[in-house]
Amino acid sequence: MNILHFTNLEIQVKTISSEEVAYLKTYLLNSSKFQKFELSFRESTIDEYLYMLIGEPHRNFSDVKKVWYFRIANTDDYMHIVLNTPEHTRNAKLKSITFKRVAKEDTPFLINRDRVN
Repeated sequence: MNILHFTNLEIQVKTISSEEVAYLKTYLLNSSKFQKFELSFRESTIDEYLYMLIGEPHRNFSDVKKVWYFRIANTDDYMHIVLNTPEHTRNAKLKSITFKRVAKEDTPFLINRDRVN
């Protein structure tokens, strides 16, 4: 089944790699249908190589959560990627990576100077 034709997708996979994350980022940036993809997993081979493939994260919350933003061509939207990799504990949630289309105003890149506080 080709999952890349879905608009919204939430699935659990056994494992995911840095290369697969880079592939999904590239493909989804070119998709006019994509809204939100969330993949949950227990194991991964996501490592420092991911930074060479897609760049350094915009925000890095220790080694548990990493956040990226990428502009979607010919739109005012961005792709927001969140990689959650909680430490393995007895009750730990699955790890996850979420790719989500967000409006420019929902990114840290827009400063509204006309706003009155």
